Amino acid sequence: MNPKTQSSMNRAKIVSTVLIVFAVLALSQCENAEGDSGSQLEAGFLDPPSEAKPRVWWHWMNGNITKEGIRSDLEWMDRVGIGGFQNFDAAFMSPQIVEKRLVYMTPEWKDAFQFTTLLADSLGLEMAIAGSPGWSESGGPWVLPEQAMKKLVWSETRIEGGKPFSGMLQKPPTATGPFQNLAIEGGFTLDETEEASTPEYYADAAIVAYRVPDADIPMADLQAKVTSSGGKFNLEMLCDGDLANTAYLPPVEVGQRAWIQYEFPYPETIHSLTIVGGVNSGRFGGSGNPDNITLESSSDGISFQKITGIPNNRMGQVTVTFEAHTAKYFRFTFLTLPPAPNRFTEIMGMSAGPQKPKGTDVAELILYRVPRLNHFEEKAAFTVSTELASLITRPIEKEDAISKNEIIDLSSELNADGTLDWPPPAGTWNILRFGYTLTGHKNSPASPEATGLEVDKLSAEHVNSYFTEYLNMYEDATGGLMGENGLQYIITDSWEAGTQNWTDHMAADFQSKRGYDMIPWLPVMAGHIVESSEASERFLWDLRRTISDLTTENHYDQLTEILKERGMGRYSESHEDQRAFIGDGMEVKRTADIPMSATWTPNPGQTEVQTRFKADVRESASVSHIYGKKFVAAESMTAIATAWQWSPETLKPTADMEMANGLNRFVIHTSVHQPVDDKIPGLGLGPFGQWFTRHETWAEQAGPWMTYLARSCYMLQQGSFVADILYFYGEDNNITALFGEKLPDVPQGYNYDFVNADALVNVLEVKAGNIVTESGMSYRLLALDDNCALMSLPVLRKIRNMVYEG
Repeated sequence: MNPKTQSSMNRAKIVSTVLIVFAVLALSQCENAEGDSGSQLEAGFLDPPSEAKPRVWWHWMNGNITKEGIRSDLEWMDRVGIGGFQNFDAAFMSPQIVEKRLVYMTPEWKDAFQFTTLLADSLGLEMAIAGSPGWSESGGPWVLPEQAMKKLVWSETRIEGGKPFSGMLQKPPTATGPFQNLAIEGGFTLDETEEASTPEYYADAAIVAYRVPDADIPMADLQAKVTSSGGKFNLEMLCDGDLANTAYLPPVEVGQRAWIQYEFPYPETIHSLTIVGGVNSGRFGGSGNPDNITLESSSDGISFQKITGIPNNRMGQVTVTFEAHTAKYFRFTFLTLPPAPNRFTEIMGMSAGPQKPKGTDVAELILYRVPRLNHFEEKAAFTVSTELASLITRPIEKEDAISKNEIIDLSSELNADGTLDWPPPAGTWNILRFGYTLTGHKNSPASPEATGLEVDKLSAEHVNSYFTEYLNMYEDATGGLMGENGLQYIITDSWEAGTQNWTDHMAADFQSKRGYDMIPWLPVMAGHIVESSEASERFLWDLRRTISDLTTENHYDQLTEILKERGMGRYSESHEDQRAFIGDGMEVKRTADIPMSATWTPNPGQTEVQTRFKADVRESASVSHIYGKKFVAAESMTAIATAWQWSPETLKPTADMEMANGLNRFVIHTSVHQPVDDKIPGLGLGPFGQWFTRHETWAEQAGPWMTYLARSCYMLQQGSFVADILYFYGEDNNITALFGEKLPDVPQGYNYDFVNADALVNVLEVKAGNIVTESGMSYRLLALDDNCALMSLPVLRKIRNMVYEG
């Protein structure tokens, strides 16, 4: 279809939706002439109640706070028809424009916050705070290292059996970061303040030993000769396990390939590779073009054939398993790309001028004589991937797998000084010493004084401690005005805290939820295959399911309960884009009082809002419908790099799109606090808008725009949603990852809700041939997405039972 025709049709659909709203109003007036409902509907439309009015995000930027500015901001909000605000204490390239900064949670800051609370309450404005200083996620300087997010680490020691072993087991890496001793990326602040050093923390988790398959000879023992197109490399540094020890491979001509080559004394059969170098796409990146880095083989060192491309991930180490190749020469190649501008740094005004092609810092290039688990780094939750279903490890020979019967738990045998005394049976044994360290993620973007470690999301104890301390600070800051009046909600923004795959009691939690001991399976988390590829993949599915359960229950569900005890509620976003954490977006919103999404406004030149934002709004709407919530909110009309260029005319298409996909409460991004009136247009949130503050040129004319949004939301808050189709998108993935580019193919004229595994198993019932919920929803059809090719047993049983029940 012609893009212009498609765009016109989309606009027509939105216009039709709005016309239908007003038609419903007219019909309601006619049909209820003898009753009160029509007049009530008319009254609510003409003068929308507070619950229908838009809210705004209200950022306090790096201590630039004044009571005069607070009063002016809130009175303007009330004057133009804004129903409330969600306060974020943040810092994002924020210059000091006040005489004295009010530092987070100092007496002066608390005094300003209590002033805010009392004023907001007097104006009838709903008031919320973020789940942490900054905007993501739940962390701060009061989080101790032992309470922070954790990852599994390990060291390996090979010994020969048949004789007693007494010796030191190498301590696993203790570095703070995403994986082994890879360094953590910097926080999302871009402020010019020096970031405090990140602490380290280490504890042992388990010691296991296994008999090594006969063919599993370490790369370091294969005596390969190393050559390259440039730089200085040797076999020892390329397979020493030190991921921070790199050497530089210079670029070649653009479009040509730099390379590092292994020449073995004799042909070797290779099944897998691990690479650290050139494969870190960053936390907002995807898998990239796998042909940019390749592995090739040759029998003569002259003519090479490609074995496999090597994709990126967001962490920095990638393991790839492929069909076995036998050759004497193996070569890693790195395509030299033309310099690409960094759009984000350009927006931030940080462009470094003309760039040259970049080379690659390489730490590890390992080839394996027995297969490793394909992309174990993603599957073991050291990072995330939206493509796990396509990365299944191929079947391998039984003799190449570790026998579970030959895995021995030596955890109780480790001495306090790190030594082990153990008489191993005959054969070659590998001893894995597992521990856990910090991922190092911090809440951001916050002021230096309010920045600290992100709390361990898998631990009920640590999450409880974090939010108790956090809310106690705000109880003091509000003078106790929290609950029905004053401070009423916490908003948990979309997740930007990275991943974690371990917590203090992980083994016990796993046993409780999955029903078996994970300790014999721990080698799989280090990339080894136990029993078979299929069995190892199943274990990692169970691991991810456990992480998802713990995140949902101990972080999100527990927060709801903590807030209930104080008379407060929760707004909650989830992924927003792609896959941000190991967890289901609908599931983490299920106990939120107000499920929430995020949408961005297309920049000039873009013709349509990206599909991922439609998917995110539909996710929240589906939660609302199925779990029985009244409101569907969204962080709305976020913009980038188009400061003070927006108006109701340019914002309306995005707002209408949100409503067409189920939204009935706007939370406008963003209205940054303006502490002074002599510096206009004032402070912003770095490059992010839209810039909806009292210093906007049309700020005092915003009333009709607020009224349009409020009236529309009021109408959409009435009645019940009707849909024929319930669309089950499967497990081990999420909506914004699966439908970020294209929504489900639902026939024209039919509507749908998404449904997740939790709701399918625990909420849905079949009555009179329809699928129903306690919230009053009724559907005629359950559709299964392609992602349902793999399903857990409880889900499969529930679908079978639903079929039997009609």
